[in-house]
Amino acid sequence: MEEQRAMSLRASIFARYPELRSKIMALLFASLLTACVAGPERVSVPAEQASVAQIEQVDLARFWGDEVTPTLRSLITRQYMQTRDAVRSRRRPSAAVDHVDFLAISGGGADGAFAAGYLTGWTERGNRPQFEVVTGISTGALAAPFAFLGPGHDRELREVFTQYGDRDIYRNLGLLGVMGRGLYDNGPLRQLIGRYLTEDMVEEIADEYRIGRRLLIQTTNIDAQRPVVWDLSAIAASARTDRRDHMIDILLASAAIPAVFPPVRIDVSLDGQARQELHVDGGTVAQIFFAPPDIELSGYEKRYFGHARSRTLYLIRNGRLTPEYATTKETALGIARRSIDTLIKYQAISDLMRLQLQTTVARGQLYYASIPDRFALEPKSEFDRSYMQQLFAAGHEEGRLGRWRKQPPLTPVQAAEQRNPG
Repeated sequence: MEEQRAMSLRASIFARYPELRSKIMALLFASLLTACVAGPERVSVPAEQASVAQIEQVDLARFWGDEVTPTLRSLITRQYMQTRDAVRSRRRPSAAVDHVDFLAISGGGADGAFAAGYLTGWTERGNRPQFEVVTGISTGALAAPFAFLGPGHDRELREVFTQYGDRDIYRNLGLLGVMGRGLYDNGPLRQLIGRYLTEDMVEEIADEYRIGRRLLIQTTNIDAQRPVVWDLSAIAASARTDRRDHMIDILLASAAIPAVFPPVRIDVSLDGQARQELHVDGGTVAQIFFAPPDIELSGYEKRYFGHARSRTLYLIRNGRLTPEYATTKETALGIARRSIDTLIKYQAISDLMRLQLQTTVARGQLYYASIPDRFALEPKSEFDRSYMQQLFAAGHEEGRLGRWRKQPPLTPVQAAEQRNPG
């Protein structure tokens, strides 16, 4: 009897307020959908042990990007010993203990075509050095392996940033994406990375690691809210049978824009137990990076080479530094997007100034390049292939002409004044 009354009451309520039934059904559907797309439960790392979780079978695989740790000191010590031994055995030129060149490539989405073009133009110019260390974030991480291995991989670098578009990078998940871990499925990007990061390429990277060169990729440990720098070259040289898959995971994570692409779970070991960290785009913390502050490389150089080296840090910013006026759409998405673009512009300039300060303290020289103002084309989609092809060509010309700047601007307006004096 009571059950019949309850059913009658519910029926009368839904009849009187039909919109209520629709809302309740939508909520139930959303809850069910969220449960379906969230994935299996993750066994995370406790906060107090975040610094001791290990990558199995890889020694010195990574370090925090915001402080100088014992792990980082050990990594540099090993690198400089390898460099010294490689020079003695003539596997590297004797000049390697006197001067060193570094390269850092920023994030920037489709604008990554600029760095790809710049590097190939630099090759054509004829004075592109071999970099002892190459770092990359997000789209810069995808270019970094090719830049690290040198001009012999320019063809693949050109292909990756000119021959693929939206459908080769992601799939729109629609409502599933809104309720799930990311708006887009980046499965196609994973396949694309795997197509180019072959076993032969992994072995090439491993060979360079053994003579003291390093390929470093930054992700963001979103649980810890801290940058993690991965030594991809150490992973390549490890005994892991799945080293290539692990490298693909890290490259994918470095380009996993939060909420747009799903985060990447990274397997770690803690006291012999399997755990999982959650990593997203390295650009969440910085648009471009080289090393934590107070690293003092000259002390290591004096110890292993007998003297400090001269050093040059080259930075390629995949984006414009100057203000770009545009009428903002007064929608939640339009305002959010414009605000994020502005934040990223100022973050990039802040990163350049930070690296300039570090380089000056280390008595080195910094050069940077960014998308020139005269390149006015705008993409029609997230990864507009035609836009990327034209940006690649613009970057190629900049690199061919060797257009570097020395003093980063303090603000976007100052960047515009530097490029358009008077």
